[in-house]
Amino acid sequence: MRISFRSYGYKFSGYFMEYGPLEAESLDAAKAQIRKRLGVTRLPLGVQVWDLAERPLTRWRVAAAS
Repeated sequence: MRISFRSYGYKFSGYFMEYGPLEAESLDAAKAQIRKRLGVTRLPLGVQVWDLAERPLTRWRVAAAS
């Protein structure tokens, strides 16, 4: 049997930068991967994790200095 992976993105509270894509089989598995990347046992308060099929990552553009 083949496991289907989904893409997830995440964002820290108070920051505009969004991170991803992160491949995982479920939202809980994605959160576990984020905890492992950060080296923590609990995600910081306000971390948002979402399925990229529902909402893609926002691409930020920085205006060129004049």
